[in-house]
Amino acid sequence: MTLKEPETVHVKCTLRGEPARIVAELKERGVVRSVREAVVQGLLAFYDRTMERDLKRAQARASRRLEEEDV
Repeated sequence: MTLKEPETVHVKCTLRGEPARIVAELKERGVVRSVREAVVQGLLAFYDRTMERDLKRAQARASRRLEEEDV
């Protein structure tokens, strides 16, 4: 089954507490210009970390399989 990748996703939410403070600080420091940009950058960073974790797990499994084959 092939999933069609959406080109647009509508997100409507209110940030409160720590996430709101983080966005305000990033905007104040000039790191991001908008809430949208902060959310996009956060999603990209989260995705990268998730993919790195998945790659490390796959490498560890492959390494264990190779070690088991050598024994």
